[in-house]
Amino acid sequence: MSHSRSYPDLDETTAPEEIRPMLAATRAQFGFLPSAMARMAAAPILARAFHHGLAEFERTSFTPLEREVSVLALVRLIGCEVCVALHAGLLRRMGGEVAARQLLDGEPLSDARLEALAQLTRSLFETRGDVDAGVFAAFLAAGFSRAQALELLVGVGTYVMSTFSNRLTEAAVDPQLTAP
Repeated sequence: MSHSRSYPDLDETTAPEEIRPMLAATRAQFGFLPSAMARMAAAPILARAFHHGLAEFERTSFTPLEREVSVLALVRLIGCEVCVALHAGLLRRMGGEVAARQLLDGEPLSDARLEALAQLTRSLFETRGDVDAGVFAAFLAAGFSRAQALELLVGVGTYVMSTFSNRLTEAAVDPQLTAP
């Protein structure tokens, strides 16, 4: 017996009532309802946790550019095509074209501070938090704080939820995310 993992794309009329306002807000933000969110809506508790995590990550002391670098480093490592397309586009739009290209190509970032951030982000995931002392020292030497290493866990946790959800539900890369 075959068990398909496909999930339907829910929207503001088909999702559970409690999650519909969140879907409407997501549509307003992006101009469309991303497949990833449309499928995550099948479990309102997950969609709410993801949105809460996003809001908290935005409240950290990282700049928007730093947050996008860390997210793109993580989602590329995990291999979430939806997130890679979305966050590469966001990073490019905020002036991080070079960083986006380098991250996508698996190259070290030319900005040493951002490279230290990307390395710590990847290391947190790969080592499940048991980060190499050299990676941690490079993060601190780049001007980040010990508190920021902990703040980074908010982003890592949030985007692990998102990427794993996208992969489990086989969310599609929306055409709007690949448009030039």
